[in-house]
Formats: sequence, C-alpha cells, structure tokens
Amino acid sequence: MFDNWGWVEWLILFIDIFAIIVVVWFLRRKILRKFAEVEARHGFETRRRKNND
Repeated sequence: MFDNWGWVEWLILFIDIFAIIVVVWFLRRKILRKFAEVEARHGFETRRRKNND
C-alpha cells in the first residue's frame, strides 16, 4: 500500500498526524483547565457553606 506513495502523500499524512496531535493537546489542556475551575468553585462553595454554619 505504501510502496507507491509519493512525497506529497507522505507530507499530507505527516500534516494530518501533526494536526491530530495539536487538536488532542488543546482539548486535553482545555479539559484540565475546566476541571481545575470546577474544583476551585467546589472548594469555594464548601468554604462558604462552612463559614455560614
């Protein structure tokens, strides 16, 4: 299958793989930041409830 690939096909494959890596990296970063935000909000609410009691 790969025997008859030219340099253009290899370049397209490399660009596609690189794009997938970048997308996964950005999505992972966004999800981890959102988790940190949710944890901070949860901690704030817990402290607020504790102070009100």
